[in-house]
Amino acid sequence: MNRYALVFSLCTLAARGLPAIDVAAAAEPAAAACTSQGALEYVCGPSAVEDLVRVPGSTWLLGSGLAERDAPGKLHRIDTRSRSWAVAWPAADASSSHDAKRFPACGMPPDAARFSAHGLALRHLGAGHDELLVVNHGREAIEFFDVRSHGGAPRLAWKGCVPMPSDVYANSVAALADGGFVATQFYDPGKGNMGTILTGAITGDVLEWHPGGAVTHIAGTSLSGANGIETDAAGRVLYVAAWGSRELLRFDRRGAQLSVQRVPLDFAPDNLRWSADHRTLLAAGQKFTAGGNGPLKMEGWRVVRVKPDTLATRVVHDAGAEVTLQGVSVGVEVGDRLWVGPFRGDRVGSLPLPR
Repeated sequence: MNRYALVFSLCTLAARGLPAIDVAAAAEPAAAACTSQGALEYVCGPSAVEDLVRVPGSTWLLGSGLAERDAPGKLHRIDTRSRSWAVAWPAADASSSHDAKRFPACGMPPDAARFSAHGLALRHLGAGHDELLVVNHGREAIEFFDVRSHGGAPRLAWKGCVPMPSDVYANSVAALADGGFVATQFYDPGKGNMGTILTGAITGDVLEWHPGGAVTHIAGTSLSGANGIETDAAGRVLYVAAWGSRELLRFDRRGAQLSVQRVPLDFAPDNLRWSADHRTLLAAGQKFTAGGNGPLKMEGWRVVRVKPDTLATRVVHDAGAEVTLQGVSVGVEVGDRLWVGPFRGDRVGSLPLPR
């Protein structure tokens, strides 16, 4: 279990009529024992939890689930206190209540057989009430779910979606205060694929949507493999991970012109998450050797803490190739522990935060 291949879900791409990513086939790693590795403990069962968000004021996490081979994706709920988990969607306690006024172009819930959940975002609406945004590759849209918890397990109700433009293979999303979002375009399916991103070429940018409007590209935000995204409270400062060029960028829209700040990283940054106190960002991503368009030899992963004003980084945890859990793409703080999720595999992990 020391080598993983970074292989996106070919069945999902084929279902959408997108070009298959040109990577050499690699064998799935055999299932590994669900036992701790030093301080790293596992909750096994959740599949391909590429992103995680914490339900405010609770010990619950919501996790995405990318489609893997012939298995559709799901949404997961994880109780960090009991270390238990369940499928949150599709699920018996999930429901649908379409908001036709807000989402007139999307009247039907996602097809569970084609569902593939990538990036996530939460917008807090009140005590026990949140809104979950999900990048869904089953129909290339941002799905919106109502989330009700009130001290118990979060329950989801689908309420609409915003279809993405035809030139967009999205990756991550961040919620805006008015009910809109910003999202990242990983690449344009008609112009490139994973191989293009691995060269460091510009493949996408940041998109924006507000209720009643259209999805638009934000000028000046072109990136190589635009990946994780977070914003300040007003949505005017954007923090974006460029996976292809291994950079973290800060786009400031508060002035008359967009200003850009960037810092290079020694790993491929994936998802971004605000810390529990909202004073720093956590950036998680992979260490690997690229082999052209072929599989990537996974050599561990890293989570760093980022100062939002300077983009200065400090390592929170560094894992090597010997760790069973590879492909880590997100890190989230819950109490005194760091929870991490991978873009593939059958588990999530947690470990103590450094004091």
